[in-house]
Amino acid sequence: MVKLVGLFTKDKDSSSGSTSISSSTSISASGDSTSEPASGSESGSASTSDSASATGTAATTGGGDADWLLTLVNNNVKLPDGWEDTLEVKVADESTGKELATVAADAFINMKNAAAAEGIDLMLCSGYRTVEYQQSLFDAEKQKWLDKGSTEEEAYNQAKTVVAVPGYSEHNSGLAADIVTPKHQNLDEAFGKTDAAKWLFEHAPEYGFILRYPENKQAITGIIYEPWHYRYVGVENAKAITASGLCLEEYLDENLRQA
Repeated sequence: MVKLVGLFTKDKDSSSGSTSISSSTSISASGDSTSEPASGSESGSASTSDSASATGTAATTGGGDADWLLTLVNNNVKLPDGWEDTLEVKVADESTGKELATVAADAFINMKNAAAAEGIDLMLCSGYRTVEYQQSLFDAEKQKWLDKGSTEEEAYNQAKTVVAVPGYSEHNSGLAADIVTPKHQNLDEAFGKTDAAKWLFEHAPEYGFILRYPENKQAITGIIYEPWHYRYVGVENAKAITASGLCLEEYLDENLRQA
């Protein structure tokens, strides 16, 4: 298991401070949001087991074995090199076959069972994706623009508005979970009004998950409000972040200032 204790670095080759904002569309849970598509097999051949500001500010959390769970990944902060080499994943939802990092998968299973006991049916429609798989998605989207006559640079810039650049997707970490319900499988804001979403808003932190892209945080996270996208950070961290009212980027920045 990777332990990145108290250190969250910005990759030297990360994109500039400009924020790429995904557009909102209604998409079936068989895929993903426009910024994070996931058609087909997500994990590929896994070797199997998050952010400062959207501009890529580094952050620390002051140490502790659980700190690796706060590793930042966003449009401007790349997943640390070597992450997948020691990542262990397991199936988190038997109904979809989707995987998460083992610690997150166990937490999701417990959360799904707890929700079911209250008549709420949660479904993991997207979880861990290998960087290799993410690369194939990105290359396919880039090729579409090349076929339309765009230059390499133009095609790259267009592609990254639709598909996260490989290594810059939270799903590559194994800690991100797109959660829906069988009766509402569209990845849209309307999901936030479902009983499943309301249950998650109230109870997800008890199982270590935070709503990763809250309302009114787009300028900071770089991503629109996504009521289906949750991030595993551990129970203690999840409760603290949720109680603070901050998104992950803000929480890590605040923690850095206090360090």
